Amino acid sequence: MALSFAHFGPGRGPIHLDDLGCNGNEVSLLECPHIGVGNHNCRHLEDAGVDCLESLISCEDEQVRLVGGGTGAEGRVELCYNNTWGTVCDDFWDVEDARVVCRQLGLPFQFATAHGQARFGQGIGRIHLDDVECSGLEVLLLSCPSNEVGDHNCDHSEDAGVMCSGGGVEDCENGQVRLAGGNDTAGRVELCYDNTWGTVCDA
Repeated sequence: MALSFAHFGPGRGPIHLDDLGCNGNEVSLLECPHIGVGNHNCRHLEDAGVDCLESLISCEDEQVRLVGGGTGAEGRVELCYNNTWGTVCDDFWDVEDARVVCRQLGLPFQFATAHGQARFGQGIGRIHLDDVECSGLEVLLLSCPSNEVGDHNCDHSEDAGVMCSGGGVEDCENGQVRLAGGNDTAGRVELCYDNTWGTVCDA
């Protein structure tokens, strides 16, 4: 479902696309007819959003995502395992763990911060990881020392989160899309162009 008028809050930074005319068969927003990247007559109060059907969302093992943050660079940490999203407990959760998550997502990680006690809201469903103790050098969260997947002694009031910031950002690819400011399957549409995340207008 398409949502308009900054339903998930106004974004920041550049507005990459306006007047999109997708037919639904494109594999990238950049393939849709538009008036040119960077050309627009709108403000962030018109940032476009989407609400996807959760049943259509699948994930691959080791994938991570951030949910419930105000931007695409913060939120509750969720990990995919056995094609199911689950949360991470905040026991031993610290800045090294946060850096690994941010780096894995291609976000700035030099000054990443770790948050606990469900700072970005409580998740639902499974809790995949507990007692995570990354060194900060791992490429994947699932590579960090922790209890066995599913072995935990916590509930969702202890869901871990991160805020990604600082240098060390990995490049994003033209056409890459992320959702920000929403929940598991909905949010403000943000598009990467020239290694910069920007928004899309709703008209």
